[in-house]
Amino acid sequence: MARLDEQRRELATNIRLGRAAENELTPAQARLFVRSLQNSWHVPPIGWAQSESHEQFDDARRLLHAAGIFREIEGQGSVDALGCYRRAAELLEWLARSSDSVTRDVPVGLLAAGAYQLAGLPAMATSLLRQGGYGRGVAEIFAAFLSTDFDRLLERSAAFWRDNPALTGRDGSGSLLAAEDEADIESDEPAEDGVEVARAPDDRDEGVPAPPASKIGWYVVVELVRAVGLIGDSLRRGNSSRIEQAVNKLSGLSTLATRLASDELWILINLIEATAKRYSDNSLHGRVSRLTANVPGLQARMWRFAREQYARGRGVLWTSQVQGLERLITSNSFALCTPTGSGKTLVANLALVKELLLVHTQPGAAPLALYLVPSRALASEVEAKLTAELGSDLIVTGLYGGADWGITDYWLTADRPVVLIATVEKAEALMRYVGHLLVQRLRLLILDEAHQVVSENDANAQEALAAHTSRAMRLEAMVSRLFSVKPGMARIALTAVAGGAAGPVARWIEGRADAMPVGLGYRSSRQLIGGLRVNPRRAPEAVLDIVNGQPLYVRGRDAPVYLPLRLPAMPLPAAGIRNSLPHYNELYVLWTALHLLEGNRRVLISVAQSPERLMKRYVEAFDLPGWQNVPPFVPPTDAEGQARFQEARAACVDYCGQQSFELRLLDRGIATSHGQMPQRLRRLMTDLIDRRICPVTIATATLTEGVNLPFDIIFLTSLERRSYDAQARQPIVVPMSTAEFRNLAGRAGRPGAAESIEGMTLVAIPEAISTTARGQRREQSRQIRRAEADYNNLLGRLQAEQAAGPVHSPLVVLLRSIWQKAAAQSGLRTEEQFLSWLEATLPEGAGANLGVASRIPADQLGDSLDELDGFLLSAIEELARADQQVLDGARTEALLQDLWQRTFARVAAAEEAWLERSFVRRGRAFVERLYPNTEQRQRLYQYGFTPYIGRRFELVAPQLIAELQGAVEYGAWPTEQKFALFIRLGERVRAEPGIGFRVRDTVNDQASLANWRGIMGWWMQLPSSQAPEAERLRSWQRFVADNIEFKLGVAVGAAVARAWGENAAGLETPTLDTWRATTRLPWVGFWFRELLRWGTLDPFVAFALAQGLAQTREEAAARRLAFEAWLAQEGYDRGAETLIDPQRFLEWQRTLVRQGDAAEAVRGSAARLTATDGRRGSYDVRPVVRDDGIEWIDAAGYSIARTQYSEALLTARPERHDFRLNVWPALEVTRTY
Repeated sequence: MARLDEQRRELATNIRLGRAAENELTPAQARLFVRSLQNSWHVPPIGWAQSESHEQFDDARRLLHAAGIFREIEGQGSVDALGCYRRAAELLEWLARSSDSVTRDVPVGLLAAGAYQLAGLPAMATSLLRQGGYGRGVAEIFAAFLSTDFDRLLERSAAFWRDNPALTGRDGSGSLLAAEDEADIESDEPAEDGVEVARAPDDRDEGVPAPPASKIGWYVVVELVRAVGLIGDSLRRGNSSRIEQAVNKLSGLSTLATRLASDELWILINLIEATAKRYSDNSLHGRVSRLTANVPGLQARMWRFAREQYARGRGVLWTSQVQGLERLITSNSFALCTPTGSGKTLVANLALVKELLLVHTQPGAAPLALYLVPSRALASEVEAKLTAELGSDLIVTGLYGGADWGITDYWLTADRPVVLIATVEKAEALMRYVGHLLVQRLRLLILDEAHQVVSENDANAQEALAAHTSRAMRLEAMVSRLFSVKPGMARIALTAVAGGAAGPVARWIEGRADAMPVGLGYRSSRQLIGGLRVNPRRAPEAVLDIVNGQPLYVRGRDAPVYLPLRLPAMPLPAAGIRNSLPHYNELYVLWTALHLLEGNRRVLISVAQSPERLMKRYVEAFDLPGWQNVPPFVPPTDAEGQARFQEARAACVDYCGQQSFELRLLDRGIATSHGQMPQRLRRLMTDLIDRRICPVTIATATLTEGVNLPFDIIFLTSLERRSYDAQARQPIVVPMSTAEFRNLAGRAGRPGAAESIEGMTLVAIPEAISTTARGQRREQSRQIRRAEADYNNLLGRLQAEQAAGPVHSPLVVLLRSIWQKAAAQSGLRTEEQFLSWLEATLPEGAGANLGVASRIPADQLGDSLDELDGFLLSAIEELARADQQVLDGARTEALLQDLWQRTFARVAAAEEAWLERSFVRRGRAFVERLYPNTEQRQRLYQYGFTPYIGRRFELVAPQLIAELQGAVEYGAWPTEQKFALFIRLGERVRAEPGIGFRVRDTVNDQASLANWRGIMGWWMQLPSSQAPEAERLRSWQRFVADNIEFKLGVAVGAAVARAWGENAAGLETPTLDTWRATTRLPWVGFWFRELLRWGTLDPFVAFALAQGLAQTREEAAARRLAFEAWLAQEGYDRGAETLIDPQRFLEWQRTLVRQGDAAEAVRGSAARLTATDGRRGSYDVRPVVRDDGIEWIDAAGYSIARTQYSEALLTARPERHDFRLNVWPALEVTRTY
């Protein structure tokens, strides 16, 4: 037997190497792939013969056979089997997408989907079958099963049994066999080879075919319908015993079909049988049951959680989810590193369930999870999804803008489990305000996009650290401190693009040298990376270089896979446009995108910088000759879509203006998003993209940081960012990092979101000059060479990153930068000299012009020291609070040594002990020599600035507080007087180093700084203010975001924090009831940052927008009349403070909530038995609606009972629910889910 297995393995290996080498296509396979893409994109395909299709189908069958051999000999996890299944699935998919007639009985798409399921790529199966093309009738049932769409499966199964009532009796399908001719049964060949799984519908039904000529074949099909229906229903219910029965049935059908049915049907049955076993093994119910093994009281709730995931299409786990949940069951901390769209969110949700719900807690000690995300947009998305799934069990609160704590932060005192979703900046503010409460309750940290802790190791990274703008540094500092003050908490890191950082991130999260990331190497979809070849003399053409992170080769050729798009050539624009190659390149991308939208495809055009310039060019493009015939935008016609579009349009008018590029593009169906766009408008634009209302999106990288959006194709117009360093008087060119590119490319073809089967990211690469001007030809030739070099450089860096290379901690980069600059400036030669210098030098002792992003090395050294001190200050204060004592030097040193062991620096630079010594010695000196006053350290910590800037702020804070204290009548002031307060506060702050306004040294930005009062007037809606021209809008928005909302907001927020800290008891928790008395400030101090955030002088407008009570600032202002009428009705005075009191706002809002009509209670419907005697006591049943009532059948298609028709029992979507027939104490059918 062993000898036979070796021979079979050798045969299978030859097939694998010849037809399924990883990331290598044969020339025929490459042509088939290109042809399938062209057909999917509705462009004319390359030439192809029918015989070539049959050859590829035969190869797919050979690969399926080889996969079966590997699977039988090596087990289900055989890498060779998975590779054969995958290539077989790809060949079958490419044939299906081209509608090639290579099968007679079974649609080739079903075979492809089955092969993808066994390759461990369920998302590919689902994406393929979503395209349709597999016929109707019973094929729809099998398609629903293979795409894990169990609602659709049960809906179509019910229709099948409705149209075949003779098959639902006690005898089931027995009548089909009884009537079969004996000669056919005993024959060596099938009695009738044609057993069509899909047939064209006739006038009598809705796609369910009449029985075919072969009753044996029809019997097999009917029993197959019974089996998959039972499996689908039992999977949702978690009924493992019935799943096992159905799988055994499939095994019997496979044996029967070997002799008595067509070869295609036999292949389909085998694929379905193996898929059913995979579904059973990977069902969420099994993992949830193991999680709740020690908490029997919550098993019913967790069964419901698993059932809800099935309702959302996530009940059968993907490979990465299986690996993640297996680790979650056995461990509390790990890093899940899988590409985007591979199901990390479900693992995170179950971690929340495990740590917050499946635990025993004392009253008043409800557990808390902190969910850190990199952006406000992602925080908003996570909050919405978590609320929908776990909102009934947990308090879910998003903190990612405006005040450091808000009017809805009832989590502070509620005795329920809490999930806080926050950016790092907001989490740091929480630690300063309510750190004692947060740490006490903190049980779980979820770190999304954890790879962002990795820093570049170059001059740009050092400058960002010195300027206090390094996001990586803030992330490492915040998370390391949490690890130190709460060492026993669970930690889950999620990342899609960790690359070589996966291992170090895992070791950091788990705190173990042998820790390994979970899920590494799994990809749920096909990700393609290539170039869009831009040539004025040719129609668009793409070249594909990378698939799933690896180079894509065509065997025997030293060339990539070319994809002729066969689109209309772009009309040649005027000479002024052709003379700018980047301008021509950008228009070429838009032209290509607009002609690839057929089939509901969605396109992202990613812009590296200056989105306002690209938007202007695209607005103007539609007026160019020849562009009038591009496919027009069709606005949504459904009521919900119209409402969403009009809401976004109204907000665009409100925040951008009637003549803005954003509005004019939106009217063309092009959504826009960039970092300076107001948050409300960005969220509304994202909603339009998510709902597929806008087919094209123009966005910077801020849109795609982890957010799940439905893009099929992504175009990049450039791979670098350019600027000019006025201090050094030289241009700065920064290539796009591999991490940013991977994150961007991961948004394409995201499973469950995109329409296409593969995600494609194409970089626009000019191939020929566009100008006819002799003076421009040389420059454009240089630009072409540079673009090609940039693209090849990116491909090389992506490949190099696949191998685990060195990664850099921002703390390590900072310490090395300090050492290098201090050695150069002070002549230090030894480590001891450097340590002595560290212990004695304040930032101002190193540089004279600090806090203003100076490029002078001495100033950068001083700013870098201040950045390090900022880390140390937060760590020392938080550790002292946890230690519950004032720290002396020795205790500080011990705590910092422990903290170092929990930093990413320790993992990334374990061999360099001098780094730890430098960190610890500076920390001890910080307490003993540099900042020895305990009260001063506490004040500086409360401000949230680095220590040097905090000392400068101490001179300003009393002035800010005095201005706020003088605004006790703000609520009754006229508009001009309110605005004057903002101007005075801005004047106090704007010129202060470190906290004042800062802009780039460009003409536009310097003009914005000079006009800051005018910009503030426009933003805050001062009636006499002037709006910017469309070309200047983004520079004004940037000034608002960077300086008015952020710089001024942070400064006033820090002053309010000082007022709180000076008057609050040591562990006091902020509440609306005590805020005014504790801070001794009027309500405008509470509202100030929210007013800046929403761009209004009226706190009521900010409240109404934040609570979703209005769509625009104008609409929100109009609602104030109703609020003030309510005040009078309730007998409140109309004093200035009452008019802006958040407690009154909330009280008024509660009067607006209307209780909907109570849903009809479903007590069940009385039933009578049909084809059973009821001896089992209860039966899981499915409804089949007939003229005389409802027939209740077993999911396998056997009639059980009948009831009268009840719309309340069925609801409009009965396939989404579970039903049960109970025999005792009364014979009735009830809805159980």
